[in-house]
Amino acid sequence: MNILIPHDWLLDHLETEASPDDIQRLLSLSGPSVERVEERAGDQVYDIEVTTNRVDSMSVRGIAREATVILQQTNVPAKLKPKPAESIEIKPSIDPPLPLPKITNHPQLNKRTMCVILTNIKRNPTPEWMAHRLQQIEMNVHDAAIDITNYVTHELGHPCHAFDYDKVMEQGGEIIITEAAAGEKFTTLDGESFITVGGEVVFKNPAGDIIDLPSIKGTANTSVNDQTTNILLLMESIDAQKVRFASMTHAIRTVAAQLMEKKVDPYLAEDVLKRATQLYQEICAAQIGSPVYDDFPQLSQAAKITLTTHKINAYLGLDLPKNQINHILTDLGCEVAWPDDQTLTVTPPTYRADLALAVDVIEELARIYGYHNLPSKLMATPIPTDRPTEMRFEIEHRVKEMLADLGWQELYTYSMVSADLATQSGYPLTDHLKLANPLTDDRVYLRRSLVPSLLEVMDQHSDKKQLALFELAHVYHPQTSKLPKQELHLTLVCNLPYRKLRGEIEALLSRFFVDQITINQTSNLVADLLIGNDSGTNLVGTIKILPQSRIAVEINFSKLLPHLKTHPHYQPISKGEALKEDLTFQLPPKTAVGKVIDIIISLHPKITSVELKDTYQHNMTFEITFNDPQRSLSSTEVQPIRQKIIDTITQKFQAKLIGSL
Repeated sequence: MNILIPHDWLLDHLETEASPDDIQRLLSLSGPSVERVEERAGDQVYDIEVTTNRVDSMSVRGIAREATVILQQTNVPAKLKPKPAESIEIKPSIDPPLPLPKITNHPQLNKRTMCVILTNIKRNPTPEWMAHRLQQIEMNVHDAAIDITNYVTHELGHPCHAFDYDKVMEQGGEIIITEAAAGEKFTTLDGESFITVGGEVVFKNPAGDIIDLPSIKGTANTSVNDQTTNILLLMESIDAQKVRFASMTHAIRTVAAQLMEKKVDPYLAEDVLKRATQLYQEICAAQIGSPVYDDFPQLSQAAKITLTTHKINAYLGLDLPKNQINHILTDLGCEVAWPDDQTLTVTPPTYRADLALAVDVIEELARIYGYHNLPSKLMATPIPTDRPTEMRFEIEHRVKEMLADLGWQELYTYSMVSADLATQSGYPLTDHLKLANPLTDDRVYLRRSLVPSLLEVMDQHSDKKQLALFELAHVYHPQTSKLPKQELHLTLVCNLPYRKLRGEIEALLSRFFVDQITINQTSNLVADLLIGNDSGTNLVGTIKILPQSRIAVEINFSKLLPHLKTHPHYQPISKGEALKEDLTFQLPPKTAVGKVIDIIISLHPKITSVELKDTYQHNMTFEITFNDPQRSLSSTEVQPIRQKIIDTITQKFQAKLIGSL
C-alpha cells in the first residue's frame, strides 16, 4: 500500500533537521521504501510504499515513529514528538449530557467500540492548513465536520466515523452489530445502492435497517449532512477478514477498508478519539455531549518473545553489543528485560502484531542496524564457469511439462524439514544434517526424501478424491568431513489406481525413448523401477504402496538422466507387416500384470510388444505384436509361439485361457 505524506505534516510528529532527500535515502535503506519525493503546492511530499504486514506504518505518525529510530541509528538527530491531544480529558461539557445510543456488540465480529457525542457543532469551512494537506494527499475537501475524520485517519492510522447523532436516535437509538443476510439493501452516503450477499458485518437499527457498513463506508440514512449539528464520533474494530470480504464483494475500496483489513491495532482508537475531539473543539466549537463509551471485550496482553544473544549473533553474523540490542528494541516501542546476560525477553507494542517470533525480533535488529552494514565476504575462489555434466535443464523442463499434461500438479516444497518429516523419510533422525543457523525453529533438517513433504501437502487437501503431485528437486545425504551429497530426485505421490500410475510412468519414459523398462515387484508393497541398456540393468527408483490408498514413486533423476533421449535411434523399416493377436486370460486376484507382460515379451524375439488392451473382472486381454524385420508372418508361423505363451502363463500364474485358439 502506498501513502502520501507532506514533509511539514511529518514534522508535526518528528523533530529533526534532516532534509527530505536524507529522510528518503535513510528510510528506504532500513524501513518503508520512499519511492519518490515530489513538490506539491509548495511542499515536499513523500510517496511511500509500506508492506502489507506493517499497517502500523501506514500513517503520518507511523512513518514518524519509523524515521525516528532509523535516523538515530545513523547518528542523525531525531526525536518523536508527543502524541497530539495525548493529555486532554474527554468529559461532558453540557448538563445534563445527551444519552448515548444503545450498542449491541457481537464480540466475534467486533473487537472494540469507542464513541462520544459532540454537540452544538458549527459547520465551519475546513481551515486552509488542513485543506492544503488533504489536497496534497489527493483527498477531497468538504467542510470541517466531515474532513476532520479523514484527516485524523491519515494522521494516526485508525479509521474513525462521524454519524449524525439525531438520525441514529430517530431510528430507534440503538446500533446492533451483526451479519447481514442475503438480499438486504443499503445506500452509501454518496448515493450508491447495494444488495448484500450475506455475511457482511453491518450496523442495524431496531427495525432491522442497515445504518452503516462499518470500517468501509457510511450509509445515507445516518450520514452527516448540511443540517447536522450533533455528531456521534465512533471507532470500531471489525474482524479483518470480514472487512475485506465486504469491501471486495461490493468493490468499495476506501482507505478505512484498506487499513482495517490489515488488522489495525484497536488500542489506537483512544488516540484517534482524543485527536478528533480536539480538532472538533478547536475548529467547529464543539461541546462534549456525553461520557466516552468504550467496550473492549477482547482486551489482551502482548505475548513475550524469548531469545538469546547467541541466536541473534548467529543470524546476523556479528557480535551486536547488548546495549545496542536494548537501544534498538526500546526505540521500536518494545519492552525489553534481561533474565541473564545471554537471554532477553521482548514484549512488542500492541501496534506491532507482526512481531510474534524470535526471528521477527532478529529481523528488526538487522533492519534497523542496516542490512548494508552487515558483514559480507566474497568467495575465496573464482566463480566456476564450467557447466555440470549431470545437469540437462531442457530435459527437466520437458519431464515437468509431460507430467503436467498428464494431470499432475507440480510442487516446490522446503528443503528444510521438521523432525517429524525427517523421521518419516526412512532414515533415522541422527542420519540427517541439522542446520546450526536455520531460518525457523521448526524446520532444521536437510531432507533426504521428498516423499514426506509431498504427503504433508496431500494431508492438507484430504478432501480431494484424486490428487497427483510431483516435485523435481534435490535431497541431501551426509558425507563425513564433506559437504552433503546432493541427489536430484523426481518424486510422485498420488491416490490414483496403481495401474493408471504405472501406465503414466511408462508413458513418461517412452516419451523419452526408454524402451527397456522393468518394474520388479520385490514385495506386496514395494517394486523396483529398472532401466535396461546394452551394458545391463540399472535400478533408478522405487514404487511404494502407502496407507490410505496412496502410492509414492521416488526416482533418482541423476541415474535416470543418461537413459533419457530427446530423439529416437534410427530403426530400419521392417520389410514385413506386423501381426497382432489378442489373448484373454483369467488371472488370480492381485496378479501383477506388469510381470505377466514382461514374461510374455521374454518368450520369443519375434514378440515385439505386449499391451494390456482390456479388463473385465479378473479377465485380462493382452494385445501381442509379432514381427519379423525381413518378412511378414502368418498366423500358422506364430502358432508355436502363441502356444508357448499360453502354456507359460497358465503354469506360472495359475491362469485360465478364455476362449479357444
